[in-house]
Amino acid sequence: MNIPKVSVVIPCHNREDTVAEAVQSVLDQDFTDFELVAVDDASDDRTLEVLRGIADPRLSIGINPGPRGPSAARNHGVALTQAPWIAFQDSDDIWMPDKLRRQMARLEGSDFVAAYCGMLVKADARPDTQMQARFPGPDIHPLEGDILPSLTKGSYISTQMLVVRRDVFATVGGFDADLTALVDWDLMLRVAQQGPVAFVDADLVVQRMSDNSITRSSRKRLAAQEYVLAKHATLLARYPVALARHHHRLAGGYRMFRDWPAAARHAALALRATPGNPRYLAYAAYLRGRALFS
Repeated sequence: MNIPKVSVVIPCHNREDTVAEAVQSVLDQDFTDFELVAVDDASDDRTLEVLRGIADPRLSIGINPGPRGPSAARNHGVALTQAPWIAFQDSDDIWMPDKLRRQMARLEGSDFVAAYCGMLVKADARPDTQMQARFPGPDIHPLEGDILPSLTKGSYISTQMLVVRRDVFATVGGFDADLTALVDWDLMLRVAQQGPVAFVDADLVVQRMSDNSITRSSRKRLAAQEYVLAKHATLLARYPVALARHHHRLAGGYRMFRDWPAAARHAALALRATPGNPRYLAYAAYLRGRALFS
């Protein structure tokens, strides 16, 4: 049996309406040397039935034995594959037909440990549908090579955009199954420390926001951002301006939920990272007062 160049992993949970199109967008790639594993994560709708109805020898179906969640499902899918390069698709998103070809053209024979591409956030993949967002944004720099300075400022590489070397994925320990959001940011903070990352400046992924997307949950994102900041504290301490902005955003997020003690704590941490910043000083004083008297 020949080992393909790329293994593509799709975690699936209750996506009977979108998974067939997501899978087909992978099968329609004009780069053909790949295997595709769809990992069902305890779906209780027709997701498995839809997957089993797709007749293509490159597609195999795995069942996530647990723990549950997309990160554990992705890790399980990777364990079922063999290719030297790994790519990830989501069960409600669309790849453009030239995604893998253009990324692999940058990766093969290079010293890059991973490559990512542009992504549009839309309601669907039709050309006339209005774009809601584009990643990476115009303010991101650097986009290629040593991208740690830009990654420490925030998450801009989603899993659907990524192709990563298998040995690097294994070295960094795969996805963190304890995270409920920002799993892509956590992974890339670790991957980017292993070597340079390539960027294909083309919008080769369309992300379609679903009602049950983790990205929609502000509470989950706040908890996940706290987790990532703690996990990567040593790295982020080298970038105090970025660290202060993260804590400032968290203070604002907890303020929205009227969690004054948490808001005050993060405002104080923002000020600690950049002492003397007048904006953070005023905000920390305000939130400390709200926490004391609420």
